[in-house]
Amino acid sequence: MINQWNDWRNWLRRLGSADLFRRTHWRLTALYSGIFTLFLALFIVIAAALFYWITTSDQERRIVRLAEQEANTMEQFLLKQNDFDLFDDESLVLLSEDQLFFYVIGPNGDLLAGDEVHPRLRPYFLHALSRLNMNARAPVYLTVSLPEHMPGLARDAARDWRVLAAARPLVIHGNVVGILYIGMDVTSFFGVFHWLLIVLIGLAVLFLAVGVALSYFMSKRALVPIEEAYERQRQFVADASHELRTPLSVVFSSVEALTMEEDVMKNEFARRLLDRLREELKRITKLMNDLLTLARADARHAALELAKQTFDFRPHAERTFQLVAELAAKKQLTMRFHAPEQAVVTADPDKLTQLLYILLDNAIKYTPEGGEVTLSIRTEPKQFILSVKDTGIGIPPEDIGRIFDRFYRVDKARSRQQGGHGLGLSIAKWIVDTHGGTIHVDSQLGQGTEFIVRLPA
Repeated sequence: MINQWNDWRNWLRRLGSADLFRRTHWRLTALYSGIFTLFLALFIVIAAALFYWITTSDQERRIVRLAEQEANTMEQFLLKQNDFDLFDDESLVLLSEDQLFFYVIGPNGDLLAGDEVHPRLRPYFLHALSRLNMNARAPVYLTVSLPEHMPGLARDAARDWRVLAAARPLVIHGNVVGILYIGMDVTSFFGVFHWLLIVLIGLAVLFLAVGVALSYFMSKRALVPIEEAYERQRQFVADASHELRTPLSVVFSSVEALTMEEDVMKNEFARRLLDRLREELKRITKLMNDLLTLARADARHAALELAKQTFDFRPHAERTFQLVAELAAKKQLTMRFHAPEQAVVTADPDKLTQLLYILLDNAIKYTPEGGEVTLSIRTEPKQFILSVKDTGIGIPPEDIGRIFDRFYRVDKARSRQQGGHGLGLSIAKWIVDTHGGTIHVDSQLGQGTEFIVRLPA
């Protein structure tokens, strides 16, 4: 069961790495959906904020106006009394249609007068008002906590009421004789606002689903012409590379034939010209082969072209190691090879050998004279590990993330001098990905680089 899961996961990984346009399609879908979500969220926030601000502003204006009116009425009533400390509750009725209570609190904190819609709630209202700043002029929203059940109330199940309260001082002949508190029940408003948020969020989820669907189809349609152009370009590169290999082979054979002519080789100028021509033909041939490999890698089912088999990779590694040894000897490099007696792996022998050649050639190419290149192979219970380490020039940290990009070269001048085209590591990355493996780079500038490839055994 575990092996089946690993095979399925590796297949998904290969499929995801091979299908560039599918990844781009999902990235565009995520981008369009993100933009749509951002504007939708801004709309909800602005709509809810406007509704809250308009409604609360209207409520606050009403209660401020009501507080001013009742304070003026109270002061005129008190001016007619002989004793300003005497309030007659029965002769003064101030509760308006939407008012919940009014109370007059004396300077010493005593209740001088008051009335409310629900008399039994007076202790709870007074307790909530005791937490207010007596000098505050702006209306304040209060939460009045009630017992769980109070029979006789319209909302006997509601435990918390939201109350908008305002306070005004009562001044008689320059003396403050009390503070007038009035309150309005705004619990229903907060309930409506709560349900409004739920409705807006529900609509947002619905519109978001529609937006994701539209983004999916829009991004898919946007990629159609690009994908067609990319496919035509890939096919052109593949055809051109294939067609150029034949004339290049003829030219290369002709150059080789000329080098066998003694009369030609006696001429120093002709010999140097033929040597330069031969080297350039090798470079062009290698470039054509790399382009053809990448064109095949871009095919829709490139991963299915692997001819996988279980084999011992050590003989292949030894042959490749000996093949590059001549190039290393010209630069007086020390070559080291570490591997077990058998290095069994399940992979495509040709592709894995090509991968090793690319890494060794890259290490030799960018290692100065007198340096060292080490090839290490080891096997673990479920992993095949290949490492190529050099003491070369290293890679700057800011360039490590881009070395697998096509035609990317860290030092373009040095790459031209060494004959690189910036395709080798791209091909290496494709080979590793199609095998369901990983390739890791560890490099320090001026000290060397190590490429570590891990493939499922």
